[in-house]
Amino acid sequence: MLGIYEKRHFSDGEKVWFGRYRNLTNLLHWHFECELIRIVEGRAKIKIGEAYFEANKDDCFFCSGGEVHYIIGEPDVQVEIAIFDEGLINDITDKYILYSPKLPKEIPVKENLRVIKKELEAKGRFYGEVIENLSRGLIIDIFRNCKIVKREEKLSFQQNLITKINSEFSFITFDEAVKYSGYSPSHFSKMFKKLCGMNFSQYLNIIRVENAIMMLRSDKNENITTISTKSGFSTVRNFNRVFKQITGYSPLSLPNDFVIDTGLCIFKTEDFDPTDETSILI
Repeated sequence: MLGIYEKRHFSDGEKVWFGRYRNLTNLLHWHFECELIRIVEGRAKIKIGEAYFEANKDDCFFCSGGEVHYIIGEPDVQVEIAIFDEGLINDITDKYILYSPKLPKEIPVKENLRVIKKELEAKGRFYGEVIENLSRGLIIDIFRNCKIVKREEKLSFQQNLITKINSEFSFITFDEAVKYSGYSPSHFSKMFKKLCGMNFSQYLNIIRVENAIMMLRSDKNENITTISTKSGFSTVRNFNRVFKQITGYSPLSLPNDFVIDTGLCIFKTEDFDPTDETSILI
């Protein structure tokens, strides 16, 4: 499944963000920055790229920039997250990727994160430089002590494909997506199903319905026919059928607080946050 791009923001020119969450759950997403994940307490399900893990206390994971990922924590799980600016270590991460995102126990992730957190809170003299050097050293240590492989071009292709579909949802067709991929129709279908967990038509309908929901909420006076056309549906009848199939409601009876429970999101704002509202930053 392909997730939404998350634009990361760093404060005061810092190149590292650190946070600890309770009950952490987030949507499938990706960003250009690298991410380090440590389970402090409890358990969580983690997906990074095509790998799934049942994570326990003190398990650590490294997510390279561009890899789709999510975390689904059990109640009262505590998770530490460190996110590193893409320019901090891209001379290595642009060329290589870890064979497995799960890190061996001997890498001192816990100790390094403790120092990063302390420096970010204290903001002492040259703290930015200290954090950058510490972070770069930690990531180099990870890549020196783990099995690595050359980064594949398919990551950027996945991102470009999903961006194209999300931006051209109202008129893109299966044939156009196939032509863009350069694959045969059968190979494209297998590839897309593997990446997204659903076929092209199902994914496109979800994107179209999400856009229709935004239009319904942004302009209460817009008629259903116009919305269905702008969303990419050929007829109002088809629009109503697909809308109810995905949401369980007709367009006019949709609750104001309704959210499509698919793990997919196409909002184009830089303020998109994949973290579920039940997650608590502590």
